[in-house]
Amino acid sequence: MDKHILRIYTLFLAVACIIVAVYAFNGGAQNRISMYPKDTKVVLTPITDSIDETGTRVLTFDTSEIIAAGGCLSFTSGFNDVRVYSRESIIYESIGVRSTFLRSNGNAWHFVRVPDVDATLTVKLKSVYDSYAPTITSEFTAGDYYNLRSSLIAGSTPVLITSILDVLFGLIMIAYSYIIWRITPGKPRIVYIGLTAVLIGLWSAGETNAMVVLLNNRALAGVFAFLILIFIPVPYVMYIRAVLWKNDKFIYRIPICLSLLDFVVVMVLALTGVMDLKQSVIVTHLTWAISIIYVVAAAIITLMNHKKEKDSMAIFNAASMLVLIAVAGLEIAYYWTGVRIQNDVWGRVLILGYIVLLANRNIIDSLKDIEKGRRAEYYKKLANTDPITGLANRTAFNHDLKKLSGEKSYSIISMDLNNLKEVNDTKGHLAGDGYIMKAAEIINKVFGKDGKCYRVGGDEFTVIIKKPESDAVVAGLIPQMNEEINAYNNNNPSEPIAIALGYESSSEETGFDFNDILRLADVKMYENKRWLKAKE
Repeated sequence: MDKHILRIYTLFLAVACIIVAVYAFNGGAQNRISMYPKDTKVVLTPITDSIDETGTRVLTFDTSEIIAAGGCLSFTSGFNDVRVYSRESIIYESIGVRSTFLRSNGNAWHFVRVPDVDATLTVKLKSVYDSYAPTITSEFTAGDYYNLRSSLIAGSTPVLITSILDVLFGLIMIAYSYIIWRITPGKPRIVYIGLTAVLIGLWSAGETNAMVVLLNNRALAGVFAFLILIFIPVPYVMYIRAVLWKNDKFIYRIPICLSLLDFVVVMVLALTGVMDLKQSVIVTHLTWAISIIYVVAAAIITLMNHKKEKDSMAIFNAASMLVLIAVAGLEIAYYWTGVRIQNDVWGRVLILGYIVLLANRNIIDSLKDIEKGRRAEYYKKLANTDPITGLANRTAFNHDLKKLSGEKSYSIISMDLNNLKEVNDTKGHLAGDGYIMKAAEIINKVFGKDGKCYRVGGDEFTVIIKKPESDAVVAGLIPQMNEEINAYNNNNPSEPIAIALGYESSSEETGFDFNDILRLADVKMYENKRWLKAKE
């Protein structure tokens, strides 16, 4: 089930990336801006502020105040078409692109050059959406164009840097988890929190004043922000379930499936022209609410279960979740109240701190898992390896023999060393061990490249070859083994080696199972052993 969810999530994420790419290449708002730089900065109060019969918000300003301050009027608006007039002539406009996915330009900063004349400046804001009143999310400021922009950028730098660090730590965790997965598959929780960190960092960076000022394509920024909100809950809930609520087998799927359904719903609403992403964001926030409920429940359950236990990481995770949920709730409140565009810096710092601590703890845990895996692999290899020859032992042979029940083409070779007892009795067990090791070396050299070699007893060896036409393969290798034995014996006449051999191959015609094949190979091996004895 989880694999299917992740596949769907990846597919939807790819679709979202395509949509964002389209907006990236289609350009942004139609802004006509020409600035007149000065050095002063003042906060302005409109002369009048009213709503006309068309629902347009109309504000007027004294031009002389703006010119005295530096000649540039600065303000930000949310989801409005903005037009600025001087003496009934339009001098600035910012109009939404009216596209399928976002009809407005979202939140945008406006910098308007004021003509050097003694006239009244009129600012008109018309909401793109009938159900929303024209809003201004900051005060009006007059001053030097460059100073106004740079002060906004500088003021949001801490949040922007924090957001970039979120992305970097997330990418590091994803890359690290991939490396770890190549070493020891399992435990994808680092990927979940890494992906969550990347998504949060990208969304947070896009909402900073610096990006709002610098990124002129506000349609792209708006589509990106709304889409990325949809995808944050899935990896986060997966992570929460992995670290806090491991026993949950079903409930975690509810917020995840709702988030995936959210993407489908907002796409359908946008493509049918019913609602764009701004209007349907309520659906996304509702899915966020479900995810928040799940996270709170997981945190409370963890705190209750570990109340009497000294599991510091579990308690830290649970407590941090509650803090992060409060931060998320605050961000949602900022959005609906229109209090600010700029993200809360302390909330971003808390998120970054949590991500850094999680990265550190998960890396430490993964290193421990790697060490455990290496130890387990070492002991497994030790348990299945013959200590004298380095070949697989009888335990490994018995295990692999049973696996032959599903094979159709294989051969089993049985071998026995002649005269090992005589060597042990006359030259000692050290010489007998040398005899065994040299024989094992020859067997592995000849058969090891095509099959797996085992030492199954004191002087008994077996080889399993699983290949098409394995019978012909074995028949071609036996002369090679005889050549290796003869070459060794010619160079070591005082320590000759003799290996009795017999083999049998599987056949659909005979219907023999692996036990029958092994028995027949043994029979042929003993026949060969008797022949070698007689030859001596």
